[in-house]
Amino acid sequence: MNPNDVIEAFVRDVMRKVPAKDRNDIGLELRGLLSDMLEDRAHREGRLSDDAMTLSMLREFGTPSEVAARYRPPGLAVIPPEQTRTFALLSLVGIALQWAVTLPRVFDGQPVVTWWFGAGLGALWWPGFLLMMALLMAGLRHIGWYSPKWTPRTVDPDRVHRGLGVTGLVGIALGAIFMISLPWLAAAMPAPFPRIFEFDAEFLRLRAWPAVLLWVVTFATHAFAIRHGRWTKTTRRVEQASTLGFIALMAWWILAGPIFVAPLTDEGAKGALALVVLISFVSLVASAYRERTQIRTLGTTAG
Repeated sequence: MNPNDVIEAFVRDVMRKVPAKDRNDIGLELRGLLSDMLEDRAHREGRLSDDAMTLSMLREFGTPSEVAARYRPPGLAVIPPEQTRTFALLSLVGIALQWAVTLPRVFDGQPVVTWWFGAGLGALWWPGFLLMMALLMAGLRHIGWYSPKWTPRTVDPDRVHRGLGVTGLVGIALGAIFMISLPWLAAAMPAPFPRIFEFDAEFLRLRAWPAVLLWVVTFATHAFAIRHGRWTKTTRRVEQASTLGFIALMAWWILAGPIFVAPLTDEGAKGALALVVLISFVSLVASAYRERTQIRTLGTTAG
């Protein structure tokens, strides 16, 4: 990275930890301040600035969390304000996953009260565990046993790594081919696999086909991004729309009726789909959140 990239990466990490309404102003102010500080240091040392000089200056300046705290009211907390959203998200996702795994017992006949006072309330151990870990880390920071160090992240998240991109594209293609071929592959397997993996006829006729269209859109969008070496605003929006489409489609599959004829296979498939829906939704939210940490200058804001 060059010095400007290192500063840009640092500023973006700080922006992730301050209130959304102040991010742009803080980012512009901090970027200007750090650029001036680097220019002064290079002048004092009598040499051109480089990434090592920039990183040394930033580490003396403080971690992104420490710098973000300077823009917030003073105070100590077990969970720092900039980590509250992450803590809440991890807590809710952990509880949701445990409920997704244990709730099928209710549909199998287990009383709701039994589930609630067992696995239902039992899932709340996870936020407690996260809180105790946060308390431990706060104590270690307070006594000086733990001091996080900042390292620069990728400045241009829209740049496409062609090697990894092609690998992902091949994975999308192979996954789609496998899923489309699964009804015929299952029928060709030795007993009892054809019975275990037999698809519901109505599912294949009415609900399965939209997945092919979404796979085509996803493949074409990624191929376009790989060819041009970066994501654009349009391709990002198309990717997000296709992800939403997959989420809606999988939710329809889960709720509209059986996918497989065998009840146990159907239950397992729907549990896996519920997990995929949750992961896809979290990924979509994270992608939208990352876009909010982009610095908007007057020229880009107008566009």
